[in-house]
Amino acid sequence: MNWFYSEGGAQKGPIDDAAFRALVANGTIRPETLVWHEGMADWQPLSAAEPGLAPQVVPPPTPGGGAAAGAPIPPGAVPNHLVGAILATIFCCWPFGVPAIVFAARVNGLLARGDLAGATDASKKANTWMWVSIGIGLVVQLINVFSMLIVMPAIREAAEQAAAGGM
Repeated sequence: MNWFYSEGGAQKGPIDDAAFRALVANGTIRPETLVWHEGMADWQPLSAAEPGLAPQVVPPPTPGGGAAAGAPIPPGAVPNHLVGAILATIFCCWPFGVPAIVFAARVNGLLARGDLAGATDASKKANTWMWVSIGIGLVVQLINVFSMLIVMPAIREAAEQAAAGGM
């Protein structure tokens, strides 16, 4: 029987049964690896396609509960705050929004490399800079509103004097 398997998003195979079992034994094909052979309706994880062939040993968790070093972590495991960073940059205070975008853009790349600690740190920094940008933008807008409230009576008085003086 010839087997096919997925590795890094690419289809591999066909390989014969002995080579397939060797790849399972050395860990290249893992229980979650998608596999297919003639007679199967669709691709399935090895653990579902051949339950007796999939190793039953589950590796112990890495310290801190994270993935093994260098193992890709799915996007979304750590929020990247990219949308908020972009909106804060556009609508609030761009000098402080730019670092938020830079840190937010790093998160998914760090996750893809398996660097959970780096992704978490970049996410926290993106979130901090995003809120700094929002806060400064709100303060500036409040100053603008209060300035207008203070200046408006003087503008109104000058307009009334100009209208009364016949200019």
